[in-house]
Amino acid sequence: MLVILTAVPASGRVLEDSIRLSRIRRIKLSLYTIQAVMLIALAFLLIFVLGNASISPVLFLPLNSFIAVMVLLLLILCLESFFFRILEIRFARSSSARHLMAKNSIKRAVIIAIVTGLFAMMLAVPSIRGGIENYGNTTTEVSPTEAPAFYSSDVFALISVVEVHATAPKNVQVYLLEDSVYRQYSGNGSMAAYYTFRLNTNDFEVIPDSTTTITVPNSGSYVKYRLVLNDWNQGTSATIVIEKQMSSTFTGIVSLLLIAFLVANIAWVAYLIPIERKYSVGSIYK
Repeated sequence: MLVILTAVPASGRVLEDSIRLSRIRRIKLSLYTIQAVMLIALAFLLIFVLGNASISPVLFLPLNSFIAVMVLLLLILCLESFFFRILEIRFARSSSARHLMAKNSIKRAVIIAIVTGLFAMMLAVPSIRGGIENYGNTTTEVSPTEAPAFYSSDVFALISVVEVHATAPKNVQVYLLEDSVYRQYSGNGSMAAYYTFRLNTNDFEVIPDSTTTITVPNSGSYVKYRLVLNDWNQGTSATIVIEKQMSSTFTGIVSLLLIAFLVANIAWVAYLIPIERKYSVGSIYK
């Protein structure tokens, strides 16, 4: 009789803890589902409504703002997971379960910290970011018969063109035009129209032994440009370097959020280590 009376409270406590764990996990799953739906809705709003995305005639899916929002929501999910894990450890039914939860959480947090730390370095450290941007720069030639084209950014709006550097062995003029203007006025006698509608109203003359820098407008849209050479010396061409730069949203807000990710997971590991050691003594998991 005494054995039965002493066993009932222990069984009741185990049952109660199991019910609490089930409730915690149901709440966590429901919350994650709601936030996933929010993320999908924000993706549609930021990419197609505010970002002027297009599929035809050209593909353009601006992800820079969406990635910033996605990383922010992932950071919130990460902090929420810390809270739910604390509750799960508290209401776990054995020391072995608590030890295993803490151990797995530490491993996951270390991996997340390493990955986010690497991405944060790529975006935040100027030398690393500059190396990535320089790797994306393009060198081409513009001549009286060749008017090279380029877009204002990549299709995901993560890297944009900021400047065009022109050099030539003789005096020439280089005009930056929107492709629609170039096609509208292409033909005989079009150079006067190109001069009138050029976007680089000041920096268009290229002289020997110097570099002319043409600033590309930041319209926020996906624009196709053309470079046209006005050549007084027949047969002369100009060398063009198209300089690209990562999106300021990507390198600014996203890098700060990644650093916050890194700090949060390091703090989480520091919090869990004493807990993992406390329950490892009586744990069957080693």
